[in-house]
Amino acid sequence: MKRLFEQIYVAGQLGPEDFAKAAAAGIKTIINNRPDGEEPGQLDHQQAEQLAADAEISYHYLPMENGKPLPPTLVEDFKAVLDNTNEPVLAHCRSGMRSSFIWALGQIGAGEITPDEAINAATNAGIPLNNARAVLESVAAS
Repeated sequence: MKRLFEQIYVAGQLGPEDFAKAAAAGIKTIINNRPDGEEPGQLDHQQAEQLAADAEISYHYLPMENGKPLPPTLVEDFKAVLDNTNEPVLAHCRSGMRSSFIWALGQIGAGEITPDEAINAATNAGIPLNNARAVLESVAAS
C-alpha cells in the first residue's frame, strides 16, 4: 500500500490478510478496480466484499479491464466514492496503475489537480503514470 495523494492509497491485488492490515492502518474504504477472473487465484469481488465487511471497511467494486475502453461511469463513480468520504481510501488493481489512472482522470477532469501533479504523485508512489500523459493532458484541455 502506497500513498498516492492526500488520503488515497493504491496497491496491487489484495490477499485475504490485507483487509485486516488495511483496517489496522486506518483505511475506511476500499475500491477494487480489478475485474474478477483476471488472474488465477485472485479473490473475486464477493469474497473481497465479505473480507472488507469483516474488517469494517466500506467496499466498492469498480472494475476496469486492462486494455479495454473505460466503463461509461467508472471515473465518475470512483470520484464520487472519494468525494463522499474524508477518511483514508485504498484503491487497488493488479499493480496500482489502473487505480492511479482512474483517480487522475477524475481529479484532472474536475480541475482539482494538473496532469503534472497527478504524474508526480503517482511517480512518488512508484506508479509510472507518465506513460498516460497524453490522455491526462487531453482531459485537462477539455
